[in-house]
Formats: sequence, C-alpha cells, structure tokens
Amino acid sequence: MTAGPAKPATATEAPSPTGRVDDEHYPAYSMGSAASILDVTPEFLRSLGDVGLLAPQRSVGRHRRYSRNQLDQAARARVLVDDGLPLAAAARIIELEDRLAAAERLIEELRGQLDTAGRREHQRR
Repeated sequence: MTAGPAKPATATEAPSPTGRVDDEHYPAYSMGSAASILDVTPEFLRSLGDVGLLAPQRSVGRHRRYSRNQLDQAARARVLVDDGLPLAAAARIIELEDRLAAAERLIEELRGQLDTAGRREHQRR
C-alpha cells in the first residue's frame, strides 16, 4: 500500500518539508482536526487510545497529534463500531487485519526471493 515512513534526517540534515507531507506516520493533525475530518468526537479518538488501537504522539504542549495512518485506523474502527461491534472488538479486528496484510506482503517478498534464487540455480545448470 505505502512505502512506510520517510527516511529520517541525519544530524547535519534538516528534515524535508515534503518528506513530512509524504509521510503517512507524521503526526500532522490535532485532535480537533482529526475528529472533524472523521466526523467523530474527541472522546471517540481518546477511547481508541484506551483500547490500544491508537497511540498518538504528543506536542510540546502535551496535545495529542494524529498521523494519516492513525486517521485511517480510526475511520476503520468507526465503520466497525457503527456496524454494532464493541470498540475493543473493532480494535482487535483492525489489529489482526493489519497483521495479516503485513504477513501477506512478507510472503510475496519471500516468493520473489525464492523465484529469483530458483532462476539463478536453473541458470547455473
């Protein structure tokens, strides 16, 4: 789906503003903005932290900051909760779906490596 977080800046290199824009894990959204975007209450977002689905970063003033990735997870949770599932069950389903997707990506990567190794072995013969 995505390439993951942007490459971190080195000690002598300032972070690229465009790197932040492209980084789905950059905590760009305040709680109010996140709640407005998702059409949920701030309490709903807090409750996602309580069940362990979201762990927002904190600003210097200790305000919660959410990333695009976290907004996606919150939106998925809202759909499940709106369908009648308890919040804890929705969080568990999302966690398992994410783990399954990661496992499927790993399988595909390993298949590619195996195919490459098989072709090399075939060429040696």
